[in-house]
Amino acid sequence: KSTLLRTLAAAQPPLSGSLTLFGKPVNAYDSKERSRLIGLVLTDKTQTGGLSVYDLVSLGRQPHTGFLGRLSAHDKEAVSLEAVGMLHKADSYMAQLSDGERQKVMIAKALVQECPLILLDEPTAFLDVVSRIEIMTLLHRIAATEQKAVLMSTHDVEQALVLADRLWL
Repeated sequence: KSTLLRTLAAAQPPLSGSLTLFGKPVNAYDSKERSRLIGLVLTDKTQTGGLSVYDLVSLGRQPHTGFLGRLSAHDKEAVSLEAVGMLHKADSYMAQLSDGERQKVMIAKALVQECPLILLDEPTAFLDVVSRIEIMTLLHRIAATEQKAVLMSTHDVEQALVLADRLWL
């Protein structure tokens, strides 16, 4: 599953065949163009403890900023933590967050990319029951209200059956 998601995001080359997104081969997009189209959230623990929540999420605006990465007024407006319920932690360091909170922040980072496709690899792995339900509900709401395609792998079949529009088993 991880290999498939990484291949879909062009984070690794396909073993064979080709993949197109909006009628163009995925590997024909440069990294900035691809970042405007695809948000990727992996289960890998990120080493971002020294960054604040706001700073990390604002890095998701990189595909939209200039060479120096300065945030415009629009970029600052787009960096929203409300959608993932983390506004109260904006000034907290990533190292201070629980696993569930970290996962919400990484989802927020993908959201501020303003991309139509979000790929997630086991976003609820290693989380407690409450955090798993919150994240699955959040992803369902994002897909419905923001008209984004959300493709994720999960072992949480019960939650997927309740919240997913389509399942691949």
